[in-house]
Amino acid sequence: MNTVNQTFDWSRFTATLRKELVENKRAILFTLLGTYGLLTMVMILGNIGTSTTQDVNDALAYYLPQKFVYMFLGFATMIVASLAFRKLTRKTGRIDMFTSPSSMLEKFLVNALVYVIGYIVAFFICAQLADLTRIAVLWFFQDEYFFVPGPINFLNLIPDAVDGFGFGSAAEIQGNPAKWMTINLLIGLLAGPGLFLLGSIVWPRLSLLKTFAAVYGLETILGITFMIVAINLNMENVGWWIINHLEQIMIAMTIFAVFQLILYWGLSWYLFKRKDVISLKWWK
Repeated sequence: MNTVNQTFDWSRFTATLRKELVENKRAILFTLLGTYGLLTMVMILGNIGTSTTQDVNDALAYYLPQKFVYMFLGFATMIVASLAFRKLTRKTGRIDMFTSPSSMLEKFLVNALVYVIGYIVAFFICAQLADLTRIAVLWFFQDEYFFVPGPINFLNLIPDAVDGFGFGSAAEIQGNPAKWMTINLLIGLLAGPGLFLLGSIVWPRLSLLKTFAAVYGLETILGITFMIVAINLNMENVGWWIINHLEQIMIAMTIFAVFQLILYWGLSWYLFKRKDVISLKWWK
């Protein structure tokens, strides 16, 4: 068990943060440039694919850009979070991490800030810059047959994506599930990466693949169980019950998302502070 000091000191925290940013500036820069480049490419191709005024207006009306960027954000945050504790994969990295003068709490907070919170903030900046790049690249090609829409506000990404997924129209019939879905997705922005942050501590080697496999296996079991129950209860009745209780389901999902957020981050911290230089096993 690790017995390193667990207290927090602001000066040590900022020094550890600077050390992390300086030592990994190339990896961080390449990650951000890759995010920006992929978003730019997809936005340009998307605009070209919906070149006519009618096609573009239809895509904007259904919030297709926001839905895609939200799904991209979900995958990207999980991938980056799974790399947060990659130093644990090598003995030299573990020695460097665990023998530094900062406390375990400061080390954990620095990695969480850089690879989860920091990346989420940087992603929104990259998305907005990618959209402006799309306009700059395609602006001079527009004519009566090729339309380039103005900037899209990705700061409003999640509410727009919720409307795009159909919850805005559902609110006209069944209360206000869109509000709860928006809160759910906002919490999920931290809960999802928190799971992969936990995976990077439990399985430092091939963390992304192992965590995906564990999640996929659990979701498969739950999906099969739900299908069996739904078939026994009559699929049509289950479908109508879901439609008639959509807002209550969204509230329950939001509460479950809060539970996941607390569980993943709490376990991440608990297991990280038990790590040491010698053993990588999570049960030590």
